[in-house]
Amino acid sequence: MTQNPAPKLLRFDKAQLFNFFFFGILFFLLYQLLRIMAPFLGPILLASTLVLIFYPMHCWIRRRVVENRTGAAVLSTATAVLTVVLPLLVFGWLLLRESRELYPRTSQWLTNVSQAQLEIPLPQTIREYWDLDLADVVTANLKTLQENITSSGTVVLRNIFFFLVGFVVMLASMFVLFRDGERFLNWLIDIIPMDQEYKHRIANQLYTTAMAVVRGLLLTAAIQGLIGAAGYWLAGVPAPALFGMLTSLAALVPFVGTGLVWAPLAAVMYFWKGAQTGLFVLLWGALAVGLLDNILRPVLIGRGAKLPIFLLFLGIFGGLKVYGPIGILLGPLLVSCVQVFLQIYRETKNMPHPAP
Repeated sequence: MTQNPAPKLLRFDKAQLFNFFFFGILFFLLYQLLRIMAPFLGPILLASTLVLIFYPMHCWIRRRVVENRTGAAVLSTATAVLTVVLPLLVFGWLLLRESRELYPRTSQWLTNVSQAQLEIPLPQTIREYWDLDLADVVTANLKTLQENITSSGTVVLRNIFFFLVGFVVMLASMFVLFRDGERFLNWLIDIIPMDQEYKHRIANQLYTTAMAVVRGLLLTAAIQGLIGAAGYWLAGVPAPALFGMLTSLAALVPFVGTGLVWAPLAAVMYFWKGAQTGLFVLLWGALAVGLLDNILRPVLIGRGAKLPIFLLFLGIFGGLKVYGPIGILLGPLLVSCVQVFLQIYRETKNMPHPAP
């Protein structure tokens, strides 16, 4: 009577050993590549965002102006730089300059205003627990905002070499993406080990989300901030670039939007510079800035994209807190990936399994 040998706990064939070795080395190399590219993820993501915005224009240039891929990529990159990048650099310089002047001017104005004008009437029972000093609140928040903007500008000036390197990387990335981005995207989709239907569904979902964030939210918010800054400058509001930036940030908040900035600002200008100035800021914010969102967003994102705005809002600000500036786009993309993967899992779970 022969005894069967004890089964081996781990039994691999050559194909399994090759897969373990190959994918182990591949993941290690991808991790090292990510570490190498980490300092340039910001410029690359900014370049990808600009390419996504200007890609329809790039297609028009390929059809009507230059058929050569290299020439069209050069022309599209130059157009994007002249249209967006240089105005943003000028706007950032104005923002840095105004932030240094706003806090001293506001402090001087508060010293000239009587305490009775700044006092908020509260019931005596509430004053015993919470006594709000409007002057302290205004000066403290303005000082914090000034310090944050000034420190950011100081870091850029101190690291001017790395800023120039990042700018060159952004330009090179835009050129490469304009010229070869579509071919690289198709190649990336082909190597994903999934069914063709699922791959195209994930790609479409990510594209829709990216379009919603970049064109529907960020581009609309930037245009609203610029329009708001122009109106604030016409009304004589101090630091119009600063309040224009705050208007852009408020435009990302659902339901209330830019009214978080222009409504309080109109009230302040009403008591500070008169009823005409306050009414102008109010009408400019409600009509020129507020209604612009209803006009631009359907045009830029398309009416067929049904996306949960609240999830996009959470993804943008959550990603901004976790990943920094690149989280503005990375956060919503991660939320969108989770959503589509859960949908695919639900469908595959309910599918009948084939017979062995």
